Amino acid sequence: MATQMSTTTDMLPAAETFIARVRDLFGQGLEEREIWRQACDYLRDLLADGDLKRHAESWPDSLAVEGKPGNLLFYEDPDYGFVLNALIKAPNLQTSVHDHGKSWTLYGVLEGGESVTRFERTDGGPQVPETATLKEAGSHDVVPGYIDFVPPWEIHQETNTDQRTIGFIVRSQRSGTFVQNRFDPESGAVDQYDGPVQMPYELS
Repeated sequence: MATQMSTTTDMLPAAETFIARVRDLFGQGLEEREIWRQACDYLRDLLADGDLKRHAESWPDSLAVEGKPGNLLFYEDPDYGFVLNALIKAPNLQTSVHDHGKSWTLYGVLEGGESVTRFERTDGGPQVPETATLKEAGSHDVVPGYIDFVPPWEIHQETNTDQRTIGFIVRSQRSGTFVQNRFDPESGAVDQYDGPVQMPYELS
């Protein structure tokens, strides 16, 4: 059941360490791409933590909340705005074709596995369009320990396997504070939404 978010004073030690390391990157004044490139290495250490894996065993499925996608929300940084989320998918579920708007996203797999399909825009339209023409740009499988690095506006779709998949997500800002796109590759239609519903949950 969702509770209040954790703070860095009562989180799992590995999560506290990860947060401190990411905050240090921001404190150095690095460019965003470099911050999130280095944070990939830090997230790899966090995904390997045994306490985190044990904690994840009790996380509830969170793909849909009242028909909308949902994320567990563990932490939102008070100074730099980045958040720690989780997305738990039941077997054989598929997301919409979507982007993450202007946010940077690190998607790490704790359990299960899925395939990720990338798309490219071929119409040259604005980043928040009414219609868009897409083409597939390739796909790859993700497994536990894998980290998918998703820059702003990159279009993709995730398709789960026949097992439960747990994704641990770091976003540069909380969903709901920026616009995202959902695409229909066949019709070209695009609609905007404010991202997954945020479900506060303790990581302690």
